[in-house]
Amino acid sequence: MKFLIKLILVSFIGMVAMFGALGSENEWPGLIVAITVWVWFIYSLSKPNEYNSDRKIRELERRNEELMRKLEQRGH
Repeated sequence: MKFLIKLILVSFIGMVAMFGALGSENEWPGLIVAITVWVWFIYSLSKPNEYNSDRKIRELERRNEELMRKLEQRGH
């Protein structure tokens, strides 16, 4: 859902910036805005979400340790 909201927002901003660049004498500010928005969008998709992945790894390790303790207790 977050991806679709970002995509729609970036598409709209990029489109407005490009149309503004086409209609003005100096097109560079519009082009810079459009390219910057798309670079930001691609960067936001490619950066790893380290905090959530670290938390998930710790949770899986904790569950694994609990399971191993329960299995060990059953064996004795």
